[in-house]
Amino acid sequence: MGAGSPMRAVLWGAAALLLATIFLAPIFGFGRCLDSPDPEKSFCESYTASYAGLRVDIGPWAVVSAVIVVVTVVVAVRRHRRRRAERAASA
Repeated sequence: MGAGSPMRAVLWGAAALLLATIFLAPIFGFGRCLDSPDPEKSFCESYTASYAGLRVDIGPWAVVSAVIVVVTVVVAVRRHRRRRAERAASA
C-alpha cells in the first residue's frame, strides 16, 4: 500500500467517517421535565448527544458523512486511474 494507493484513500476516509460519527452522530437521547406550581414556568426539553457528549442533530452528521464518502470515492478513483495509466505507460 503505497503513498498514492487507492486503499490508503479508503482507509483515511474510513478514519474520517469514524471521527465524524464519534463527534457528530446523535447516539444518546436525553430529556427532562420540570414542574412548577405556576404552569407557565413548567417545561420539558429533550435533545440528542454524540459519544463525545456534544448536543447534536442528525443533519450536520449526515452532511459531513456524505461529503467524506464523496471525497473518498473521488480520491480513490483518481488514484486507481493514475496507477492504471502508469502501468499501461510502463508496459
